[in-house]
Amino acid sequence: MVYKDFQLLCQAHGFRCTPQRFAVFSFMKDNLTHPDVNRIWEKVRESIPTITRESVFRILTELVDSGVISRMDKIADARFDGRVCDHGHLICERCGSVVDFDLPVASLLPQDMHGFTTWHTELRISGLCASCAAAVEPHTKHGEHDQGAERR
Repeated sequence: MVYKDFQLLCQAHGFRCTPQRFAVFSFMKDNLTHPDVNRIWEKVRESIPTITRESVFRILTELVDSGVISRMDKIADARFDGRVCDHGHLICERCGSVVDFDLPVASLLPQDMHGFTTWHTELRISGLCASCAAAVEPHTKHGEHDQGAERR
C-alpha cells in the first residue's frame, strides 16, 4: 500500500519514482517521531548506504512542498512531521522531545479573519517534558537555578 501511495504522489507531482525518494517517503509516511534530517538520513542509509544527507534533505523539501509532510522550524533544528492534519505539539526545550496532541473541536481561529485564508493550523506549546521537569526539580528545591528551566 505504501508503494502505491508513493507512485500516486510521484505521478501527481512529476517526481521520478526512485529508490531514494521511496525510502525517505516510506520512513516519513505516518511517522510521528518528528525526526530531524540527520535521524532520517541515518535510518534511510540502513537500506540505501550510498544516499547523501543532501539528497535526503532535497527529497524532504519536495515532500514538504507537495504537502505530504510538514517542516517544523523555530525549534533547535528543523524537524519533519509525518502528520499533516491540523494538530498541536508539546515541545520540551531541554531534551527536544516533541509530542503530538489533537486540537480541541472548537476552532482556535479568531472570529474575524479579516479575509485571511488558512491552510494549516498548528499550536505549539513549549516547556519541559515530565522527565526533564523531574530532573530539574531537585536542583530548584535547593535554590539552584537551571538555565534550561527558564520560561521563554
